[in-house]
Amino acid sequence: MKHWKRVVGSVAMVWLPWAGGCGGDARVELAAAQSVESLAASLDVALDEYDAEVGAGDDRREAAVIAAFVARVQAGGGDAAAAASAADDFGAALGKIRADRRVQWQRHTASKENVETLREVTAGLRQLAIASLTLSDEARRYLQAIVAPSER
Repeated sequence: MKHWKRVVGSVAMVWLPWAGGCGGDARVELAAAQSVESLAASLDVALDEYDAEVGAGDDRREAAVIAAFVARVQAGGGDAAAAASAADDFGAALGKIRADRRVQWQRHTASKENVETLREVTAGLRQLAIASLTLSDEARRYLQAIVAPSER
């Protein structure tokens, strides 16, 4: 999961501009939106990489369980009780792998929802930046209207 270092760096980039109390500055809000978007993208990639790693690990676990089952059945030499015991153990092992996958998928889904929340925050920050630009433009026009006639 090589993206976690970038994720931590992105978190710092997101919160440092706000720590200075620079509210209402469109430039800061746009930079924060870009940082949050970068954070969301990094988290998304890291989650996908993690999911792939867990899937590959589960595939290896399944292969080991199957190999152990086959070895136990072969070692049983036709003993029905031994084969039944091996089948029960095999089913239990596969059940554990499936349960682990369900838990991992729930975590994955919750994390993906968090990424979507970050993307919503990004959209909100961009809207704030646009509103700040609009207010600045209106204030500038107002002040120019007041100052400009007296300068003429």
